[in-house]
Amino acid sequence: MVIYCGPGIVKVNVIRGLHSQIANKDTLNGLILITQNQITSQALKTMELYPFKTEIFQITDLLVNITKHVLKPKHHVLTEQEKQKLLKKYNIEENQLPRLSRKDAIAQYYGLEKGQVVKVTYTGDITESHVTYRCIW
Repeated sequence: MVIYCGPGIVKVNVIRGLHSQIANKDTLNGLILITQNQITSQALKTMELYPFKTEIFQITDLLVNITKHVLKPKHHVLTEQEKQKLLKKYNIEENQLPRLSRKDAIAQYYGLEKGQVVKVTYTGDITESHVTYRCIW
């Protein structure tokens, strides 16, 4: 479900009002909240109590598709099987992979969760292609 909040600051009472308006709370998998202004820390804490995944985006962050930018490397989210194969191939633990914050723009774009692994492919004139893996932290 996607909900757009108006131009005012998003406070706790707005979040509680949204929660009371959601009819299918039990079957809802996720909520995307698009805000035009800031959201208070108390409102963020209230959203953590939701039984479903919630993602918050500023409207200005959605103006450009960051995955299509010429300077952004290609990101591919690995399945659990691919992740296990990677860890076994290099004989490493999940915490030994380079990290990528859940608050990173790419992680938010793909809705990544802690523990997921992303294959990042850099291409350039000098190095041709360079692959690295990052674990969401």
